[in-house]
Amino acid sequence: MERFTLAQAEAWTKGEARGEAVLNAVSTDSRHIPADALFVPIRGDKYDGHDFIAKAIDNGAPAIVSHRRSEEYRVPVLYVENTSQALLDLAGGYRELCGGKVVGVTGSVGKTTTKELTYAVLAEGFRAQKTEGNLNNEIGLPLTLFRMTRETEVMVAEMGMNHFGELSRMTMAARPDIAVITNIGTSHIEFLGSREGILQAKLEILEGLKPGGCAVLCGDEPLLWEKRNSLGCRAVTYGIENKACDLTCRMAEDGSFTIINNSLSCETLPVNGNFAAKLSLPGAHNVLNALAAAAVGLVLGEAPERIARGLASYEASGMRQNIYEQNGFRIFADCYNASPDAMEAALAVLGRMGDTGNRIAVLGSMLELGDYAEEGHRRAGRAAAENADALYAYGPDADAMVRGAREQGMAAAFAFADQNELVRELVKAARTGDALLFKGSRGMKMERALGLFLGEDVEE
Repeated sequence: MERFTLAQAEAWTKGEARGEAVLNAVSTDSRHIPADALFVPIRGDKYDGHDFIAKAIDNGAPAIVSHRRSEEYRVPVLYVENTSQALLDLAGGYRELCGGKVVGVTGSVGKTTTKELTYAVLAEGFRAQKTEGNLNNEIGLPLTLFRMTRETEVMVAEMGMNHFGELSRMTMAARPDIAVITNIGTSHIEFLGSREGILQAKLEILEGLKPGGCAVLCGDEPLLWEKRNSLGCRAVTYGIENKACDLTCRMAEDGSFTIINNSLSCETLPVNGNFAAKLSLPGAHNVLNALAAAAVGLVLGEAPERIARGLASYEASGMRQNIYEQNGFRIFADCYNASPDAMEAALAVLGRMGDTGNRIAVLGSMLELGDYAEEGHRRAGRAAAENADALYAYGPDADAMVRGAREQGMAAAFAFADQNELVRELVKAARTGDALLFKGSRGMKMERALGLFLGEDVEE
């Protein structure tokens, strides 16, 4: 992080500084105060960080932010109206201080993979950084921007949301040069009301777009396609099914694909030009994510050979889209999150995995679907019936998944309220050579079911 002063922070936040300090870090955790770090206390649902200001000072914070104007502190202080907004304002000022470009990535499904692929592409030709882990909310995004330096040429920043206004506040801090919207699904529909509401919330990312900035949109999503010419900024579209998009592709059976420039004006790939690419990730939905990353690279003037090299270099790990073999089974671990759209995409991959045995879908419930929960889970069940030989469903909406599967003719569909019971029955049924998908919303902890199935030690 670059050094900044409390006076600069005062200007960025429009607060009131008392005292002076030179700073080179920002922390929201009173327990971990890096050297020369400004402590910003955040008020949460269960705690107020202001109650830990004294601890932060004891732990070495040379200056703090506070909205408690009636309180005095033994270190320099920046008084503000709202510390959460101040954190965003600090990040916005600091982002301008560093001066690099920002690529913002949002969407109902695929934003993390698209962020990772975009970073892999841009790192081939730029000094690039990216959002680490799940730091994609109104606290995580500022912490991501604070990792920039004057040497950063491009920051790829993931922006998540589940309520109106969140992206609006984040994008005004990030001020993206390019904003990517991967799709409009049904995630968080409980809070946003409808897919049209989700569209409205996702389009908030464009409110902070820099002058001359560009929106990169999935043209296979009808709601985004219809908006492409009415956004008030340049729009670049990509897609597989919609051949009218600026950037499309032709896929081969071996997992490779050819990226085709139909109408994108860029320096490195002429219109009607194309180039070959390949991914280690399975599924057409990931080719779509790769097209988004390629579009960003081309808009920024990156050479096609570097884009192809970046796409080929990326490998999934951990709980996201990780396919491997263990104990004689082919495992598809995609336990980080879930929505009806993501479930269908993952099940389509499972449908192509059962070469030597059965295909078994082990699915946890999807959260934050509100009134769409019944239909969303039945939809996942129908997709399981089309792509799997058996369904083991877990969680509060497991019965709805089973109903959907049986509507589609699947007999081997079972619902469980207890994860341990599910695993016991799964162990009895699975045979060497079977392919198994483990997927569900984060709260379902499907990685635990996977660990139990494989005989690993897991936390209770």
